[in-house]
Amino acid sequence: MKHTKKNQEMKVYGRHACQKLFTKRPEDIIRAYVTQDGLFEFKDIVRHCVEKKLAYHVVDKEELDAVTRATHHEGIALVVRTNKVPEVKDLMATKGRVLILALEEVENPHNLGAIMRSAAHFGVTGILYEAKVPVALTSSAFRTAEGGAESVPAIHLDSWVEVFDHAKRLGYKTFATSSHEGESLFNTMFPEKTLLFIGAEAEGLSDRILKKMNGLLSIPGTGEVESLNVSNATASVLTEWYRQGL
Repeated sequence: MKHTKKNQEMKVYGRHACQKLFTKRPEDIIRAYVTQDGLFEFKDIVRHCVEKKLAYHVVDKEELDAVTRATHHEGIALVVRTNKVPEVKDLMATKGRVLILALEEVENPHNLGAIMRSAAHFGVTGILYEAKVPVALTSSAFRTAEGGAESVPAIHLDSWVEVFDHAKRLGYKTFATSSHEGESLFNTMFPEKTLLFIGAEAEGLSDRILKKMNGLLSIPGTGEVESLNVSNATASVLTEWYRQGL
């Protein structure tokens, strides 16, 4: 099992990602980079840096491009301590109505960021993801999540064994999306505790995961395309899950 150390650092850029981080955990900001044009919009963050004697740099766009290695930073970047994530057992022991996303080899940071954004919007409890590297801690994922990364914990795994053990003990039902088979999403009633598995766009879920599912879900559509983008498919399922909880 992989864990995030509190003293790790990362860069976060983008208007909504930086503002949400500042709102949620200003104590984790180490330093800031702001363009001259962004000084007014991000004055609260700059004021915080001044008050806490943190370094902040007023830079031009080209300098911020170099700092972030990106061009869509929207005039701000923060160097921050990574947020500590809960243990898998504690996340899965959450009380009440729970949905946890379980992502197998979803390693594109833009896809993962889009999923984190949807997860925050629909009130998902957390995300578990198996990947070669901790993609959720990349600047690209944070930027694409538009602040959602601050609301939904994402735990990097190297094995699903513990997850399935806790799922069985705690009474979770496991579902996976399928573009070719399974019950219609609109005919599915989600239980109190749901573990929703999503696979990588090209390969889908592995057989070792699929054989452990309690049910497969299909997303009805015209059939004009084979399937949805992984982040769009996830958002479709979350929309129905959220609707059932109203």
